[in-house]
This record gives sequence, structure tokens and C-alpha cells, in this order.
Amino acid sequence: MRDWLGALRVRHDLSRFEYTRLVRIVPAGPTYSHPILTLGTRFTDTEDQLLATYLHEQMHWYLNLLGGPDVDPIAPFFDELVRRYPVAPTRLPEGARNYDQTYCHLVVNYLELEATSQFIGRDRATALADTNYGYRWIYRTVIKDWDELGALYRQHGILPIVPADRLLNRAAPRRNRAEAATPRSRKSRRRSRARGGRSAG
Repeated sequence: MRDWLGALRVRHDLSRFEYTRLVRIVPAGPTYSHPILTLGTRFTDTEDQLLATYLHEQMHWYLNLLGGPDVDPIAPFFDELVRRYPVAPTRLPEGARNYDQTYCHLVVNYLELEATSQFIGRDRATALADTNYGYRWIYRTVIKDWDELGALYRQHGILPIVPADRLLNRAAPRRNRAEAATPRSRKSRRRSRARGGRSAG
């Protein structure tokens, strides 16, 4: 799979969506975004699946960097998502693994489809989403309410997706100041709503 991912990165300019370059591959293991983007072999049966899975996990990193270590960028409109979808399923395979993650993935999965579409086209990306085992209701909802959700995300600065080089440059001074003021332990760091993955969270 490492060679496959390398070939995808050569064929496509994925750099604008690579908010972390540290990637670990664990055959037969789970796939998740934090603390290290980890790809298992599930959800990677085809090149398109690998591309979508990789970009899905990168979108968790995008949201984390967009908000910063102490700011959840989804929080300002989280209640609006709940208002729009009050009976969203909160368990796999229709929803995510819990209440917060289900609503979080209404954003993450939208961003995944937006990014993936730029490489394989909207029709192919949408057809791929329709075949996923997990997040079934989430993908259906994102596709059905694409324009309405897009308007909400633009209103709150989630869209358009900020390219990785710009966002990383913008986030670097903020991270350096925070680290100089209060060094953090990984063990005590709270898990943000924007983190998770296809197998974890």
C-alpha cells in the first residue's frame, strides 16, 4: 500500500490537501487520523478508495489546524447541524461511533468528497461514497444537501478549503507560541471533535 499511495501522490498533486506528511501504514490495522495519520488495509481495496480514505483523514487534520489546539471550528455551528438533523443516527454503519462524531462527520465527509472530486470527478467520488460500509446516512445527507451544507460551511470559514501550505504557515506561529507558554503532554491532551477516522472515532 505504501507504493500505491506513493503512486497516487505522483499522479495527483495531493500536496494542497496534505496537512500532515507523517503517515504510518499498519497492514490489517485500523485507520485513523490522530495522533499520527494511520492507514490500515481496510477501505483501501481500490485506488479510488485509498485516495478517499487518505483525504478523509487529512480533513481531520485540516479542521484541527483550522481551529487550533483549543478551538473547535465546528463548535459555532454544531447546534445548527443538530437542529437540521435532530434524529441523526449515532451508531455505525449509518452514523459514526457516537453523537459528536456523527455531526462532526457531516463536515469531514463533505470535505472528503470536495477534495476527492478534484482528482476523480464528482460523479466518481459520489459513487464511491455510496459503496462505503460506514457513515451511510452521513454520506447520503451530505450528497443530498450539498448546496445547503456548503453555504453553512462557507459562512463559518470551513470552505473554501485552505491549501495546506497556507494553513500550515498560518498555524506555525500560533503553535510555537502555545508550546513556549505551556508545553503539553500527549497523554493529557483532549480529543477534539474534529479528530477521528474511518475506524476510530
